Amino acid sequence: REVVVTINRHLDMRMIRESLLALIIALFADTFAGYFLQSYVDLFKLIPGILMVIPALIDMRGNIYGAFISRLSSKLHLGEVKNLKDREIRIGIFTSQSLAFFTATIVGVIAGLYSLSKMNDIHYFLLIPAIILLTQLFTTSILTPLTAYLGVKSYEKGWNPDNIGVPLISASGDTVSVMFIIAVAFLLIKFSSNAWVLSLVIVLILTYMFYLMLKTLKDKGGKSVFLQSMPVLLLVASLELITGSLWEGNKVAIILLILPAVLETLGNIGSVFSSRLSSSLYLGLVEPGWLPHGKHMKREIASTGVLSIVTYSLISIFVFLITLDLRGILLVFSSMALAVSAIILLSYYLTMISLKMRLDPDNVVIPVITTLADIVGTSSVILFYAFIF
Repeated sequence: REVVVTINRHLDMRMIRESLLALIIALFADTFAGYFLQSYVDLFKLIPGILMVIPALIDMRGNIYGAFISRLSSKLHLGEVKNLKDREIRIGIFTSQSLAFFTATIVGVIAGLYSLSKMNDIHYFLLIPAIILLTQLFTTSILTPLTAYLGVKSYEKGWNPDNIGVPLISASGDTVSVMFIIAVAFLLIKFSSNAWVLSLVIVLILTYMFYLMLKTLKDKGGKSVFLQSMPVLLLVASLELITGSLWEGNKVAIILLILPAVLETLGNIGSVFSSRLSSSLYLGLVEPGWLPHGKHMKREIASTGVLSIVTYSLISIFVFLITLDLRGILLVFSSMALAVSAIILLSYYLTMISLKMRLDPDNVVIPVITTLADIVGTSSVILFYAFIF
């Protein structure tokens, strides 16, 4: 009994139970996404630039909808949102969709230019933005209402949305995004050899995007979130292209197999930590400072460490069952030790910096931390792969 009491004092067992369930569900979803990526590697070779933008598109789901559910969680804890019919929910949906389409447009143009430089064909410049925007249309139709529903209903059931929301939404976004981008790519390659068809698709979706932006910017709260979030999202989308270039240059079977699960788990861990830290700051449980301090803060770090060990253990088992190579286990845990330590520190300091700059951490930290998680995680895996294999 004394041992149990000591563990409970040093760890947040509720956070571990709730987050672990969500992280395991997310892990299974991302292993599925990894299989999908491997199965259609020939498609990525056919269209230069598609594989490069997948990390940006995947990360965008966590950035936008993870931040949405984090804001929603804070409002639920503070009593500002009561149910799904509240006006705040409707504005949050418009804002999230506007951010998603706007960011996707920028990423699509950059990827289109890259593909044009490789293929020297204007068709590819139109093809990639059309694929990305059409994929965005399908995914936002699913993920936006799902995010609002998950946030409110989990809170009503007595669960903390900070613990489960980001992992579940990110995992859903990864799976849905990978499935739709492959399906849409095949569809457009087969039926849209005419550049006018691609142009029409782009114009129609951009028209819908401007309608959503008009709805968002008319609301004071929506406008504030949009203007604070957009610079950060554009920055992290650009950084994700760095991750994508690493994917393009390292098309090794085991790396492509484990990257979705490893990166999503790392991003989820960082997002849960930063989301809980944000709520703890609002509730006065953590005092801002340039060094992590206090019993509550130490408890959060220890609990996050336990979550990391458990989830990465599951990833290592998955890798071993597929590869039957013990070096895969060493690769997973070596990259974990470096990446998780870096992400915890980055989450803490980014939250403190955002407060100093008078920015809402819910709007800026999660997008940045999930992006940094992808860069740190990918670099760690590639680094230790070079040493171990």
